[in-house]
Amino acid sequence: MESFVHTVLWRRLDQPGYDACRIAATSQGWTIEGAAVFAQNGTAAHLAYRLFCDATWRSRGASVSGWVGHMSLDLTLERAGTDDWRVNGEIDPNMTGLDDIDLGFTPASNTNAIRRLDLSEGTGADCVAVWLDTEDWSVKRLPQSYHRTGPRTYAYVSPQHDYRATLVTDAFGAITDYPDLWTMCRT
Repeated sequence: MESFVHTVLWRRLDQPGYDACRIAATSQGWTIEGAAVFAQNGTAAHLAYRLFCDATWRSRGASVSGWVGHMSLDLTLERAGTDDWRVNGEIDPNMTGLDDIDLGFTPASNTNAIRRLDLSEGTGADCVAVWLDTEDWSVKRLPQSYHRTGPRTYAYVSPQHDYRATLVTDAFGAITDYPDLWTMCRT
């Protein structure tokens, strides 16, 4: 039984879409789950997701199921031991040693990194996430950095995409403003 639940509704800014998310404390740590319905390159998409973290917000696994246009998607990520990751049951040596999962289609999966890093104002950290790339829907490494610039603001950089933005969060650590991509409608 959950002792804490935080819900969020985001609206997508670059294309039509919404994402409804529920973050819950569990006896094993945290669960982030939701469903995103959005347009992707001129076609409709519907993806349900669940992301599991331990009590320190270190990602333990995730699942994504649904469809993007005519393509069905059924993905499972699971930590295998301390450092290895299974992608749909197979160890992927490219993911060894990574702590976070970033599901590229939802701002929900920034919460786990923000909470795990637990940065003080004025400090930052570089990290690499197990990332679901929405361009080809494959799992890759995603270098990124977070620098806490204020009580609820983070300078976020994804060098691979030459993307820089100031992410704004609520008091819990869920994104309220992801420039040009997502905005929170309600908590």
